[in-house]
Amino acid sequence: MQGLFKLDKENKNFYRLLISLCIPMIVQNLISSSVNVIDTVMISSLGESSVASIGVANQFFFLFNMTLYGITGGAGIFISQFFGKKDINNIRSVTGLSAILAFLVSCLFFIPALIAPKLIINIFSHDSEVVKLCIEYFSIISFSYPIIAISTVFSMGARSVRNPKLGMICSTIALGTNIVLNYGLILGNFGLPALGVKGAALATVIARIIELVLIISYVYFMKKDYILRFNLKDVKRIKTEFLKTFASKSLPIFLNDSLWAFGTVLYSVAYSQAGTSAIAASQIATSTGNFFIMTSVCVANGAAIMLGNELGADQIEKAIRYSKKFSILVSLTGLLFGILLIANIPLLLKVFNVSKELSPDIIKIFIIMGLLMALKAFNTFIVIGVLRSGGDTKYSLFLELGCMWLVSLPLTFLAAFKGAPIFMLVLLTYTEEIAKFIFGVPRALSKKWATNLVKEMI
Repeated sequence: MQGLFKLDKENKNFYRLLISLCIPMIVQNLISSSVNVIDTVMISSLGESSVASIGVANQFFFLFNMTLYGITGGAGIFISQFFGKKDINNIRSVTGLSAILAFLVSCLFFIPALIAPKLIINIFSHDSEVVKLCIEYFSIISFSYPIIAISTVFSMGARSVRNPKLGMICSTIALGTNIVLNYGLILGNFGLPALGVKGAALATVIARIIELVLIISYVYFMKKDYILRFNLKDVKRIKTEFLKTFASKSLPIFLNDSLWAFGTVLYSVAYSQAGTSAIAASQIATSTGNFFIMTSVCVANGAAIMLGNELGADQIEKAIRYSKKFSILVSLTGLLFGILLIANIPLLLKVFNVSKELSPDIIKIFIIMGLLMALKAFNTFIVIGVLRSGGDTKYSLFLELGCMWLVSLPLTFLAAFKGAPIFMLVLLTYTEEIAKFIFGVPRALSKKWATNLVKEMI
């Protein structure tokens, strides 16, 4: 602990780089989380069915987003280490490959959301009003998926080459526009029509188009020699051996994030057993909980980049020292924001116009999230910041999916079918975090993750 605050040269460099990486990511995620919270606040004035319909659509988007992160996360490992190696050609090749894969994945979600939304919605709810509203929402929001896919590739890639400001600036402009359009199109302000949930979807699509245009303009027109600027030649340069190495480390992340996201969606299916009010309660709690934990997640992502850069530069011992500093910082950050969440419960209930019927459950859910936030933040760091940075992706796959699918999901569904209240179901989902801590810490301490993946790659 004392070494963390000692102002020697290494610590000064550590904090300077940490701040330059994490502050833009925190700002970007803060705005993104704010949009989700503001969406929910505005929609809550239209009734529980509207909130529930957005909640259902958000579960499908969450599944898409985590699958997308499975691709960009794998690419991020290689881009970070190639950046440490100063290998620009391979950075561009990885960026091109991940853009193609991300677009293909987006189509797998875009097509069913547009053509057969009812099949998706009925997994979560059969409430006729919720189904009707959600179909309206999907008919517009699905067009944002391919746009988000390409934006995410460049935004995540820019972070890995220590330029997180690109994603921050573009997202800030786009999401700021989203908030203004939400206020106009959901509620009918600024002389715009009041479109309700369709207005929320339309605002999101417009904002995502703006974000993509800004990113592409920067990468291909404003900075013509930019490190992520790939072309067809960069993609053709990829050889079979390169693909095998990329797939061996990236596929476990893709499976991890996709199946973990699917498991998280199944939690919502379990919650739905408690009725439409429970779906609304979980939507309010989840959007708010994500807002509070996002700083810890940003620090964990910053750790992945910094550790990856050091490993790629063959500075193994330095990466290990950095990992110890990060473990303390992430835990303290999670603890702080957990306390803030609990302290602000009365304010949050007013902001979301929570009814007297929903209040008791939501209060209990917020307390559970707050008390366990430090644990969740620490586990996020172990998986993303430590294991993945060195390519220990197979163990992280078994760690996350084993703890979820063999521990927390069975317990949550068993309780749901026995009629347990929503706060108890949420509590049982956190058994995943307890199991993850038990099996994740020994692996991190073993240092088996600390490897240079790109040392021999050409």
